[in-house]
Amino acid sequence: MVIKEDFSRRKFIRYSVIGGAVVPLLSGVPYENEVYGGVFNAPKDLENLTEMERIHLPKVTLPPVVEDGTQASIVVSLDHPMEEDHYIKSIQILNFADPVVIKGKFYMTPINGEAFISTQIRLAGGEGTVWVVA
Repeated sequence: MVIKEDFSRRKFIRYSVIGGAVVPLLSGVPYENEVYGGVFNAPKDLENLTEMERIHLPKVTLPPVVEDGTQASIVVSLDHPMEEDHYIKSIQILNFADPVVIKGKFYMTPINGEAFISTQIRLAGGEGTVWVVA
């Protein structure tokens, strides 16, 4: 192990300033926002679902009304086979009317066996729609 003795306080400050100037430049690099990057594909006819639409449609259990700022229990499940080459990769819970839009993002693998989530989320009161994207 080699220890260099010539690393001074002055060099440390210089490197810190250079690093501090580079970080804001990197924050301007565009990247894909994973929450909004997905396409919301809603089935056209809920009465006549195709097999592909049926296995990709999440079943959501959530109280219809919650008081302002209280927690609500939400259960999300999908009848999707979790095979190695075709499985649900993530489930996102969103509420665009709430100050905190992203309520949760859960990652899945075929090892999970089934796409199922049961959790508590805090919702602001008033009118709002909870979106579940799988």
